[in-house]
Amino acid sequence: MRFLISAVLYIAVFLALGVALGAHPYVRTVVADGLLITLVLGLCGAILYRRRSWEGTHRLFWDAIAAGSLMWCVGEIGFTISILTERRSWVQWHTMFSLCGGVGPVVALLARPYLGTRKASSWAIGIDLASYATLMMFVYAYFIMVPSVLPAGGRPAAPESVLLTLVQIQRLILFGGLAASAWVARDTAWGPTFRTMALATGAGFFLRLVTSAAISAGSYYEGSVYDLAWIVPYMGFLWAALSAPRSTADAEAIPARSGWSVVVSTVPVLLIPTIGFGILGAAPIGDPGDSVRLLLTTLSMVAGLGLLTLRLSVQSGELQRADAQMRLLAAATEQTGDLILITRSNGVFEHGNDAAIHALGYTRGELAGMALPALLDRGFDRMVDAIGTEVRAKGVWRGTLVHRRKDGTTFPASSTVVALRNSDGRVTHFVGVARDVTDELKLRDQLVHSERLSAVGELVAGVAHELNNPLQTIIGSVELMLEEPDTDHRADLKLVRQEAWRAGQIVRNLLAFVRKSSPDRARSDLNQIANATARLRSHALAQKNIALDLEIAPGVLAVLVNREEIQQVVLNLVLNAEHAIGDKPGRIVIRTAAGEQVHSLYVSDDGPGISQELRGRVFEPFFTTKEVGQGTGLGLSLGLGIATAHGGSLELCAPAARGASFRLTLPAQPRLEPDSANGSRLAGQQRQALVIEDEPAIRALLARLLSRRDYLVSEAASCAQAIVACERTAFDLVLCDVQLEDGNGADCLRQLTAVRPGICRRCVFVTGDAGAITDARREFADVPVLTKPFTASDLERLLGDVEVGV
Repeated sequence: MRFLISAVLYIAVFLALGVALGAHPYVRTVVADGLLITLVLGLCGAILYRRRSWEGTHRLFWDAIAAGSLMWCVGEIGFTISILTERRSWVQWHTMFSLCGGVGPVVALLARPYLGTRKASSWAIGIDLASYATLMMFVYAYFIMVPSVLPAGGRPAAPESVLLTLVQIQRLILFGGLAASAWVARDTAWGPTFRTMALATGAGFFLRLVTSAAISAGSYYEGSVYDLAWIVPYMGFLWAALSAPRSTADAEAIPARSGWSVVVSTVPVLLIPTIGFGILGAAPIGDPGDSVRLLLTTLSMVAGLGLLTLRLSVQSGELQRADAQMRLLAAATEQTGDLILITRSNGVFEHGNDAAIHALGYTRGELAGMALPALLDRGFDRMVDAIGTEVRAKGVWRGTLVHRRKDGTTFPASSTVVALRNSDGRVTHFVGVARDVTDELKLRDQLVHSERLSAVGELVAGVAHELNNPLQTIIGSVELMLEEPDTDHRADLKLVRQEAWRAGQIVRNLLAFVRKSSPDRARSDLNQIANATARLRSHALAQKNIALDLEIAPGVLAVLVNREEIQQVVLNLVLNAEHAIGDKPGRIVIRTAAGEQVHSLYVSDDGPGISQELRGRVFEPFFTTKEVGQGTGLGLSLGLGIATAHGGSLELCAPAARGASFRLTLPAQPRLEPDSANGSRLAGQQRQALVIEDEPAIRALLARLLSRRDYLVSEAASCAQAIVACERTAFDLVLCDVQLEDGNGADCLRQLTAVRPGICRRCVFVTGDAGAITDARREFADVPVLTKPFTASDLERLLGDVEVGV
């Protein structure tokens, strides 16, 4: 709307100034021509401003219009100068520039931007535009410029009348071309652009008829209503340039395979000599006009042949690039793992890549005579017609289809179907890209199953504490009753303890199942783990003539681990070494080494070793060098995960002269010294213990169990009470529940350490769910855990591992 208002305002100002300056014809001419030139330069500026938003033939179309508009401006400036110098004539040097200005929009139609950007073809199309521009300039020069330089008596006709006729023919051709383009592009984004240009050019065509009549009658003057013949078309072009669609990366129509493009390119070369030499023979005008026409025809023909040669060269390079691109696409299509199936518009197969042939089980010959429904499972074959309808309407279809192989088995595939169209927009082929999603669906089911287990785990973890507390009370009370010497129901009490322990073990098993790993950690000797593992395999290895040697470091290599998990890691390393040696005699060495920060365990063999290509993959899940069915490829990856979870590492050592060597490292546990804060305890002095538990029954039970083991027990129901107790007494033992009313066990121990540094070495976490203390174990890895329900023997064994002050 704003553009229309601006256009009306421009026309009103133009006509008003023409009337106002009627008494000053020269000033009126300069002002009117200046306004016309400003309008055309505005069109060129709009094209330059939007040029980056166009590509390929879109940019070529508007560049041709801009080039013609600039040449028209030069001609208009020359026309204005001729008037001011009182040598007014329609046929002078500036006439060719004005005529060429009209050539630009006409030849721009050959770009046909509504067919897409066609960047690869833009050079060839640009040469065609130059060829037709050469033809039209030849016609103007031949029929207008050459006769204009002859004496008046030798002219075949008045050049002015020929000029007006050719200009009107040019405008008619432009109007017809734009109208035809608007019809062809009616369903594309370029439809409104061509409709605007066609309407403006049609109006200008009829206005030019009136203006040409005024010029012939001698009543035309600048700044009059006759100038609308130029204003209306250029105003429409400006509007179209501002509203033309941007170039996009959408798929383009496939051009028809024909020699039509070559025929179009050869037309100018054939017409130039036909027109030039034909007119010379049929209607000569005498010398020097015929000599100039002969020279003009020869030069134009040479220029046309040069452009045609360049056009053919560009087309040849285009074909070579297209051929190379087709070979690359064909190679990519054949090598991809996705199934690519190409059918004709009637659904009959034309091509399938290697992945499709392998997945479906058919040969290419068998596939060629089949239709898509024959390769789909029952029920899905009825979707073919609906898929074709949707692709024709929307251009693409996406969904899941179940394909049926030659042997009758089926598999689901995520599929995408698109249509290939010819230059007429008719669908010629369908291209389907499918991906077997069997494994993905299995993984999804596993994920759903895992999520369900996780939900079960959360439920079990939530009730474990509530279950284990009463079980602990039962077991603890039974333990106290069994310690009485005159108990009459000892057998019944043992049965109650056994069944309560069984119930607690069920809860532990549930937690271990849903969490896939046991968080229990206890101080162990890495040397003992190595010895135990060697005993497990020594007999089997001896039967295979493989020697198993132990090189144990002196002393105790204390580590805080889950003994079963670490022993499984070492056993897996020994089994891998055994497999590497094979049936030949060999030697496996298990060696331990002590360190200040970490203790190490090495498993080495004298087998063939691991090649450099495989060294970086040995810890990948499911990677194995064993035969199919002899290994899962998870041993080393799980071992690495277990070692990492313990704060250690599992690595492949640098290659030796023979064999392979793996190193397992675990954080070393420091040797605990007596706490100097307690001072020296007098002989026979009773040890102090603090029980921090929010449930009175459990707190009282723990206090009674410790009292019978010669501890002087203090009780605390919360973290705040525990802090007060620690401020008064230096405790030799602290039993702290993980879940308290005013915080968790880690928070409580952190505050107690601020009051009594070093107290964490005499602390024990008590919990009904060992998995709930993961965060606490990161900060207090050395603190042992007593898991409910526990027996008196469990408590005594743990108390023996805790270092207390003496």
